Amino acid sequence: MRDRIYRSIKIGVFFLGLSLLAGCRRVPEPKTVLLPEEETEQGVALEGEEGDLYAVRKMYNEDYETLWYGGYTAFLPGTREHQVRLAENGTDGVRVRSLDYRYGFYDPGLFPVGEIMAASGVLASWEKGTADERNMETEFFSPDGKYLLYARMDLSLIGGRLYLMDLESGEEELLLDGDGGDTKMEFPMDEYMILTAWSRDASLLCYGFYPRYSSVWDSSRGEKFILYFRDMKTGKIVNRLNYYYAGAKGKPKNLEETRVYVDWDGQKIITAIVSELQGGEDSNTEDAEQAIIDFFPQEIPEPGMETEGVVMPNAARCPKDAKLYLDAEGDCLYFSAEGEGIISLALPDGPYLNTMPIGPARGIRDFCVLDGGKAFVVAEYDRDHMGDMGPQDICLYTRPEEDDAADEEEPVMTRRVLYQNAGYVIRLQYDPVYRRLLAETGVPDKITTEKYSEASTGYFSESRVQWESGRRALVLEF
Repeated sequence: MRDRIYRSIKIGVFFLGLSLLAGCRRVPEPKTVLLPEEETEQGVALEGEEGDLYAVRKMYNEDYETLWYGGYTAFLPGTREHQVRLAENGTDGVRVRSLDYRYGFYDPGLFPVGEIMAASGVLASWEKGTADERNMETEFFSPDGKYLLYARMDLSLIGGRLYLMDLESGEEELLLDGDGGDTKMEFPMDEYMILTAWSRDASLLCYGFYPRYSSVWDSSRGEKFILYFRDMKTGKIVNRLNYYYAGAKGKPKNLEETRVYVDWDGQKIITAIVSELQGGEDSNTEDAEQAIIDFFPQEIPEPGMETEGVVMPNAARCPKDAKLYLDAEGDCLYFSAEGEGIISLALPDGPYLNTMPIGPARGIRDFCVLDGGKAFVVAEYDRDHMGDMGPQDICLYTRPEEDDAADEEEPVMTRRVLYQNAGYVIRLQYDPVYRRLLAETGVPDKITTEKYSEASTGYFSESRVQWESGRRALVLEF
């Protein structure tokens, strides 16, 4: 009881501090501050031969403090060379600043936080008052750090109001306007939640309502089962997806752990919705550790020809804690599998192609796919000796230029350590335009919470990781 009271007080103080900042707008500062930061040569990685595409030429790092309990706070703007954006604490509140990491020049920008909360599946955690106990790997910010997604608590209708804010101009736009369903005994937190996803380059935003409970499928005709795709360059909706045919078969009663991913290339959009498999008497141990991937390949229609027709998905399985990486250009989906490596899945048909062998003793915290699958950057740890709470190395795996292995054969991979003992990697982000890698690292703190099991009709302990406020942005330039 004392822990619950303390948690409630902590959350209350957190929102009180945020509400004091409500209504603020970005205040540009004309002066530039010089930070005592210097360039660092990365000697080990420079051992590659002349012309090596994946030799690390320069390395930079910046330490900072952030207000967020979780989530991503360091970003690579793909249109600006030698720059990184950081969401950090300041004497004047939370700010996003653009940093030229070569010399330490930055221009801070303020944005309102007020009574906001992240929209990508975190809505429920705030309502439960357990936001600081969740591993919130949701994308509040766009991958380039230019936009913020949130819902206003004081204005929310049932189902929530989703907002998009341009952090450079301070302009705010309403994307979704409530209408999430009824609250009643069967649906104590309303029928629908909000899901969002960004393409890796932040050029496409996917958002919409998603059932909070699998039984909603049985009581609905699918009119609200819509995801919208917004071109961030034009601000227009370029397509819609009715995912009703994905269905709830094999999925648990509570769908709050559902995730969505999106990527696009030209006129092609690939969407993946990942849900856990239902546990029960008929389920085996393997099923309990698996998730269902429903993926939808679509073509962008001509302007004015957009529809909300139902799309039949393809389906596959992956480990429920897998990291996913969508590649629309290569028609491929990659996901991590403990003890195996990175598995590639051909789209849209769905056959497994092969496994990129990452040593069986190594666990994968995060990974990036480079140059259409020719190389992989992996944040890995020794699963047998240190576990995922131990130090992690950032490694590069490359395939030979002339790889004659058949699709069903395991490819030959060459491993190179890019950065040893990088700490706890929260996320890796790759910028193909300027060929650079960002690793956001932090200090982990594993906590244990109680969750209810439908299969055993009882509670069980679940460990999650939250991060302390201190972060580091590490940039490697190839």
